[in-house]
Amino acid sequence: MRSTIKVLVVDDSALIRQMLTRALSVDPSIEIVGSAKTGLEAIEKAHALQPDVVTLDIEMPELTGLEALPHIVKSSTARIVMLSALSDADTTYQALSEGATDFLVKPSGGVARSLNELTEDLLKKIKIAYRVSPGLRCLGRAEGRPTPGGNGRGVRRRDLPVDRLVAIAASTGGPPALEKVFSGLTAELPAAYVIVQHLPAGFTNSLARRLARVTDIRVLEAEDDMPIEQGTAYLAPHGHHLGISGMRTKRIVLDESAPVHGVRPAADPLLASAASNYRERCVGVILTGMGSDGTDGLRHIREAGGQTIVQDEESSVVWGMPGAAMRAGVAGHVVPLPAISAEIRRAVRG
Repeated sequence: MRSTIKVLVVDDSALIRQMLTRALSVDPSIEIVGSAKTGLEAIEKAHALQPDVVTLDIEMPELTGLEALPHIVKSSTARIVMLSALSDADTTYQALSEGATDFLVKPSGGVARSLNELTEDLLKKIKIAYRVSPGLRCLGRAEGRPTPGGNGRGVRRRDLPVDRLVAIAASTGGPPALEKVFSGLTAELPAAYVIVQHLPAGFTNSLARRLARVTDIRVLEAEDDMPIEQGTAYLAPHGHHLGISGMRTKRIVLDESAPVHGVRPAADPLLASAASNYRERCVGVILTGMGSDGTDGLRHIREAGGQTIVQDEESSVVWGMPGAAMRAGVAGHVVPLPAISAEIRRAVRG
């Protein structure tokens, strides 16, 4: 690898381009090789400069970031970090499914305050994206399919007890990976699902809607005291750890206790709670993501007699979380992304 990471900054706002440039310039390992203010200019410069990473705004003149994205992916090896506003959440997830590696919420408010908040996150995203192999940019793409119940309405079996709980955790590269997994699952399985995906505020509900389009499982942003029902998936909201409580009827518990591994929600509290409540009827799954969140939680599931599944290195955008679980010896099955839904079906059916 070269000693510097070449970055192309793309945004139609001169102020945002200046803020991004200033944020990146504090790190000597990053070299800004150019900037662009339109989608067409971004395509041309990505082809000419061959940057390692492109920060790509969604809303731009001539071509939007989403429209420019496939051209940049095709003509360069650049990994792409989308710049998103809260109003762009649905478009952001589409970009991740079509080859973007990660995304960052655009700064707002005062310039000085926003720059301080921006720098740490931006540098982290750039460095993580640089570590991603260009060949993995579109690996998690999930093809939508018609669903028998229309987003889970009509085929759930609320009258049946939840026989199995599937607890899933993901981070970088997770949204398209989750789409791939849920496209291979059905509400007819005797299971409920709880999910932690590391996300910024404002993006959880949009991800729930997107997952619901590829499965007949009902997908909800979790709320405190929701009953856990078969054929339903519960996505932990930003700012709250997700747990489970109850005797005969299990319910969602949300809490605002301290972040774990620097994030809230975190995977470890969820997986540990799942293990405590479902014991051998629990299935733990770790998908692509940076760090080691989820390893301790999978250990709880293994010790309780449940089954554990992690995504393999070749299909992971970042093999941090699943790799840590495997090295700790708590991964019962290590499988590529396209096979994870089949492995979950096998585990649920016993």
